[in-house]
Amino acid sequence: MDELNNEVRNINRIISEIYGEFKNARKINYNEQGIIKYDASHIDRFGSFKFFKINGEYILKPLSDENSAVKESGGSGADGYSLSLSDFIGIDNIIKDVFRNTMKFASGKPANNVLLWGDRGTGKSSLIRALAKSFGEPPYINKIKFIEIVEDTAELIYQLITVIKTKPYRFILIFDDIAFDADSLFYKKLKSILDGGLDELPENIIIYATSNKRHLTKEIFSAEKHGSGFIHPEEEAEESLSLSDRFGLTYGLYSFNQETYLKIVELYLKKYGVKTSSVDMDGIRKNAVNYALIKGSRSGRTAKQFAISLIKD
Repeated sequence: MDELNNEVRNINRIISEIYGEFKNARKINYNEQGIIKYDASHIDRFGSFKFFKINGEYILKPLSDENSAVKESGGSGADGYSLSLSDFIGIDNIIKDVFRNTMKFASGKPANNVLLWGDRGTGKSSLIRALAKSFGEPPYINKIKFIEIVEDTAELIYQLITVIKTKPYRFILIFDDIAFDADSLFYKKLKSILDGGLDELPENIIIYATSNKRHLTKEIFSAEKHGSGFIHPEEEAEESLSLSDRFGLTYGLYSFNQETYLKIVELYLKKYGVKTSSVDMDGIRKNAVNYALIKGSRSGRTAKQFAISLIKD
């Protein structure tokens, strides 16, 4: 009898171990064609994610408030400060249009892919991250998810789409700073996705992208290179234009005029708690203008850097 009881206990232990492994297998998923690793429960709980590669593994990682997309990837919040939509100055119409497009998508309706292009430091990436932050609260966190795509994950983008397209959410894939060569795998994958490629982009997925260049591929100006890279350079230009045309909403962000730039400086001074008096402000504005001249850009990034320079040790 004792031997029978021991055998039963052993069988129960084995069943328990198998069940535990089964539960873990359901929780941590691996795409059969690659190494996409993610916790299925996180997709329900979080609103923003980052898809990146580390030590040969492809990981879909949630970005919580304490470990936000802004902090993860640098940008305006690399020091722990992230912008909200209400913080932006001088681009109200762009914010309204992109917000309306995002709201439409979150509500289950068709929406456009979005491309923000233009001068460095003008808030392209910060705007998209502020959108993710805005939609990262109930009830929208239960409807829409944002995934930032890191360039070295290009070979598994289609596999990622395969993973998320069956989920009961809508997804915005963020392709940040996509100024790259036309022969880049990342470029080819993005173009394939936007063109319909191997399959139509699922109705629950759209793309928001930023670029320092409107037409996404490098432009060749030097005399020694002109005409040497392409048999028909006009066809290459047409292909470049055709890619940007795949974005239904395309906006250019430029360096601000001096008045707007100074307003942004004042915004950052308040955000960082830099104490100033009305007497001080005249000198601060002059210094801010000179700082922008040295940097060669009146941008939000320049305004932020100037404000940080005034923070006391």
